[in-house]
Amino acid sequence: MLTHKRRTWLALILTVTNRLRIPTPANGLRSILQRYQPPSANSPAKSTWLKDFSADILPVPCHAHNDYEHRVPLYEGLAAGCSSTEADIWRGSLPNGDAELFVGHTFKSLSHSRTLKSLYLDPLKDILTRQQGDSFAFMNASAPIGIFSMSPSTAFVLLLDFKTSGHDTWPTVLAQLEDLRSQNWLTTWTATDGLVKRQLTIVATGNALFDLVIANKTRRDIFYDAPLTNLPGDTIYNANNSYYASTSLPDAIGKIHHMRLSADQKAQITGQVERAEELGLKSRYWDTPSWPVGWRNRAWQTLIELGADVLNVDDLQAAARWDWQMCVVAGVNICNS
Repeated sequence: MLTHKRRTWLALILTVTNRLRIPTPANGLRSILQRYQPPSANSPAKSTWLKDFSADILPVPCHAHNDYEHRVPLYEGLAAGCSSTEADIWRGSLPNGDAELFVGHTFKSLSHSRTLKSLYLDPLKDILTRQQGDSFAFMNASAPIGIFSMSPSTAFVLLLDFKTSGHDTWPTVLAQLEDLRSQNWLTTWTATDGLVKRQLTIVATGNALFDLVIANKTRRDIFYDAPLTNLPGDTIYNANNSYYASTSLPDAIGKIHHMRLSADQKAQITGQVERAEELGLKSRYWDTPSWPVGWRNRAWQTLIELGADVLNVDDLQAAARWDWQMCVVAGVNICNS
């Protein structure tokens, strides 16, 4: 027979286990994660879409940082509900001499099978094509359907971090987006219609050049990642040419002491977020704390409370849970803080 003390600890363990358990909805995404086979040099990734693809997944404002480093690029972030993802792209050449955009964190990590098209553009094209005919998504939509069936009007953001020269990389990016562009799936600004939001929003950062983003004065469907800490009153950045306004958290507010943001640092964040909002831009902070878990969660919660629009995340399971107060169970802090 269990003693009172043992029953108390068992109840605590069961409570913690239940709080940590992440629901696994039975949908197409879950099946793809289980059976995923990466693309090879001769064939694309298999099972890019299955019936009820994103059923029971509500999108949340998280950005899958360095998404391509996950076991299943793109799909793990989608399964977590992240409405934004990131790919580092390098312009290079295939053995036959054709220009290609390879995906990887460093030059040495690149391979011919891991390209922007194979990991992101082709799967996104297939997903959106199939979503238009999915009965579950159709029941929840009155307009063209996006990736998330539970929120079909939510646009998915693909952030392209240019690692090679902006001048060299830009024309290849423009060319590779043509399939998606021809389907009218890209958020677009035109001089006649203004900003028209659609299923996919493409954002350029890294070595991407703002001058190239705005070079077309009548139409654009690639938007810039503006500097969040450099948005003066006469700024050139606005919703017609930019989407995110981003910065490293330490660069934005300085060193964080004692694992807590000071009142002055919170005020700086509030001012930055409010300025981005005035311009119609989404504020995004990267290089946020990742450890200890309790400090990471507290930093996330503080940024959201101060109005930040999207958070960079590496731990997609924590993002899926989207519950940063769960460290305290029955009055006990179970996280490292």
